Amino acid sequence: MSIEAAAEGTTMLKYAGVACLAIQLLATPARAADINVGILLSATGPAAAIGNAERNGTSFGATEIAGHKINYLFLDEASDSTAAVAALRKLFQGSQIDILVGPTTTPGSFAVIDPAVEYRLPVITLAPVNALVAPVDARKRWIFKTTTNDDHEATPLFAHMKKTGVKTLALIGFGDSYGDAWSKVVADMSAANGIKLVADEKYARTDTTVSGQVLKIVAANPDAVLIAASGAPAALPLLQLREKGYEGKVYGTLGATFGDFRKLTGAQGDGIFVPLSPAVGAASLPDGHPAKQAALEFIQRYEAKFGPGSRNIFAGSAYDALLLVERAAPAALKAGEPGTAEFREGLRSAIEGLKGVAGSRGVYNYGANDHTGLDQSALTLGRLEKGEWVAVH
Repeated sequence: MSIEAAAEGTTMLKYAGVACLAIQLLATPARAADINVGILLSATGPAAAIGNAERNGTSFGATEIAGHKINYLFLDEASDSTAAVAALRKLFQGSQIDILVGPTTTPGSFAVIDPAVEYRLPVITLAPVNALVAPVDARKRWIFKTTTNDDHEATPLFAHMKKTGVKTLALIGFGDSYGDAWSKVVADMSAANGIKLVADEKYARTDTTVSGQVLKIVAANPDAVLIAASGAPAALPLLQLREKGYEGKVYGTLGATFGDFRKLTGAQGDGIFVPLSPAVGAASLPDGHPAKQAALEFIQRYEAKFGPGSRNIFAGSAYDALLLVERAAPAALKAGEPGTAEFREGLRSAIEGLKGVAGSRGVYNYGANDHTGLDQSALTLGRLEKGEWVAVH
């Protein structure tokens, strides 16, 4: 064979190889784009106890939806609004996230609204304040939440106060946006229920005593005291009220059902009334409660991983947020591929259209004018009895 013939044969083989490779590439389906979920929580800072519970709740998200792998990309926003904005920008610009779950805190959640609107990025915040999502306008159309509102929490408490003849009330709560929100709710609902507010005291989450505030409350001699605080710091006013001999009714907010409150108050905590979420008290709810089975499933999965008695509302909020992503993603995939503006708008629209989704904290029904999803049915009156949170029937 001549050199020219050999070269021609080699060229033909090369083209044949290229043709075969092209056919092979055409025959191999393209890998579906991954769905990237940003998770932005307070792993450090003053809200770390809540943020780490929420992070635990994100342990149960789906790994794949409709052939698309799901990546959960976590960053700590350190309980700081500026850090929350910087972290969101990093998640979007570096990882092209399709949706954000978080932040933990109310200030951080308000801070990320502007960049979320800029990126046309749907956000499921874990903060409770209704103003984050209402009214639904051109900006807040991108923001959803998996928490009840303050007025949802207050309703069963004030209904019980009215029923049991409470005429005077004192409030003691955190000296921050959480406590300020409760001051407004309590003032409004006290007036609506014919109850006189005789004291409104504040304290820092890091305080080790509230004796001055408690002495003022005891001197006012109210029929009831409402503690607007969460976790271990919520135990401080109750213990010092008992120490000073206060024998009236004591109420707490939803945050009291979290953390070391039960452990720190012991038998002295028994009898405190709270708004009760299915995520905490599902076992004591009637069998016909629409969220009971979903909440029991959450509790079983969560406590199998993190230990008996570890269930809490904050983990439930995060758990439910990923459930919403799982339910909304199939419809969003019809609008565009993950990583595109079309897919992000598809997710936003699909979440807004979700109805009857039973989660750990209640049944979610979103709409064009409702990005809270939960309503009053998500909470009932609860009470601490022998160290357990149970529904009051």
